[in-house]
Order: sequence, then C-alpha cells, then structure tokens
Amino acid sequence: MNDIQELESMLRDLLGIIQQVLESGETIDDAVQGAIAQTLELLMGRIEALRGQGGQVPAGPTPEQIHPGGPSSNVEGFAYDPKTNKLLVRFLGKHPNRNGPIYGYDKVPPEIFDLLRKGAVPARTDGKNKWGKWWKGKVPSFGASVFTLIKNGGYNYRRMA
Repeated sequence: MNDIQELESMLRDLLGIIQQVLESGETIDDAVQGAIAQTLELLMGRIEALRGQGGQVPAGPTPEQIHPGGPSSNVEGFAYDPKTNKLLVRFLGKHPNRNGPIYGYDKVPPEIFDLLRKGAVPARTDGKNKWGKWWKGKVPSFGASVFTLIKNGGYNYRRMA
C-alpha cells in the first residue's frame, strides 16, 4: 500500500466514524467539530500534495550517503538532500568506534547546510577527547556548527540509528 492509499484509507475510516456518530443521534461539540475539520483538511492537503509528487514522499538522504565532515572531535559526517531539505548527521561513537548515532533533521534550508558543511561556527569552548581537541575560536568546527545551527535551530529530528 502506498502513501496515498494509506491516507485515503484513514480518510474513509474517519468519515465512517463521523457518519456513525451522526446517525446515532449523538452531538459533536464545537471543539471536536473544529478538530475533525482541521484533520480532514490536513489529510486532503497531504493527499493532494502526494498526488503532485507521483504518490510518494521524497525519501531524502540515506545513511550510506553520509560523507566525512572533516576533522572533528564530535561529528563523523553528514548527508543532505536539497530537494527534500533533509539532513543526516552521524556523530562519533565510543572510542575506538567512529560510527556513532545518526540523527535526521527536517526542513533544513540549503543556506544553513552550506554553513554547516563549512564548519562556519567557531568553537566556543576549549577541550579535548579521544577524537581530537578544540579551542575557543577554532574553525572549522563541525560540532559547534551542528550545535548552533541545527540543534539550536529548532529543526524536527529523530534518531535514525
């Protein structure tokens, strides 16, 4: 079942429930009616958007597409898809394992990714770990760039692996 079919099935189920409630003579209070209307509008909008995309939501980058970000004591690498504005960041793992957790971030503008890719935000602290050392003002700083531009940017994220 593709994305459009799943959403259409949800829409039919929701409309069926509404019909059963109305046929039973029950009343639906104004707040619930508003929520139902909003849900129906969102479902219809998403179905129409998917139809315009050929029925599938663009996938974005995959973990296999993550490229090394350069020398970093925090970030192993990243992948970005400008068509979907999705960003994947792989952090360093526990020493000696370089491959740490991967996080996916949604709706990251290309300009923000370009700054991240350059490590444009200077480090704000001094320190070192098993992967390297850093100091105030160090550039490029991929860790500081991820923290400032992405984490503090408020983008929706999820742990991928």
